[in-house]
Amino acid sequence: MKAKGKYTKENFEIYHKKNPDIYKMFVKFALMVADRRKYYSAKAIFHRIRWETVISGEGEEYKISDGFISHYARKFMIDYPQHKGFFKTKTRKVSYHEDPAKECLMKQAALHTTTDDHLQEHGWKLIH
Repeated sequence: MKAKGKYTKENFEIYHKKNPDIYKMFVKFALMVADRRKYYSAKAIFHRIRWETVISGEGEEYKISDGFISHYARKFMIDYPQHKGFFKTKTRKVSYHEDPAKECLMKQAALHTTTDDHLQEHGWKLIH
């Protein structure tokens, strides 16, 4: 069942389009720590983004709601599949998120980096 509210996937996509620099910083800091750790906290990365924007005095001081943190963590793991599992995520009965494994496979399929057989293993079909 999909949740309704302020932090839906649709609202995240709107927020992300209006604030692309947040994800750029998120990726930068996540990749930095991924070189040193097997797992890490997406919330810690958000605190780092807040810190950097305050201290540097450059650009905008972001008012980032913690409600979008899980969206950024999942987006990172989909965009960088080599870091799948880097952020611990939870699946709830009522969730804003799709199945992250399915999202990753669908993205790979769209980029033609997965096969029909691989999709069929998971019960999905690529429509050509």
